Amino acid sequence: MSKEFSFSADIDHDVERVHAALTSEEYWKGRLGGSTTGSVEFASPAGPGTVRVTLTDETDTSGLPAVVRGILRGPLVMQRTDEWGPLEGGAAQGTLTGGSSSFPVSIEGRSELRARDGGAVLEVRGQVTVKVPVVGGQIEGLVLQMVEAIVSGDGNALNEILSGN
Repeated sequence: MSKEFSFSADIDHDVERVHAALTSEEYWKGRLGGSTTGSVEFASPAGPGTVRVTLTDETDTSGLPAVVRGILRGPLVMQRTDEWGPLEGGAAQGTLTGGSSSFPVSIEGRSELRARDGGAVLEVRGQVTVKVPVVGGQIEGLVLQMVEAIVSGDGNALNEILSGN
């Protein structure tokens, strides 16, 4: 069973600057936040103004609920791949996929960055699927919280970078 999601983040800068930051390697390296276990694979598959980036990071499991820790196979390694197309007509389209080698979870979504009242909005819609009998629904709820934190974190990081902080 899957759970659908829709999350957005307001960004206090014009869409052109936000898109330029979102398609820069520096932004994505900064999203790992000094992680010693993470890595970034960065590419511009369709030329300037496009990006495909994969973030892989090992997460500390001590703060996870016991139901999640009980089904993990080894350390919790999460992978996220974002793709963004060019900015056209004040908007850019993208995709978000993710998962883990530690348990059967998948995240699939469509992203949109668009201008809004002198700023920009980043919106992600998609679904989370956890294929674990009995407790999968509980875990999907936790993964939804993680996706919401990712989208919020992306918006906060873009605001900080573009504000010069």
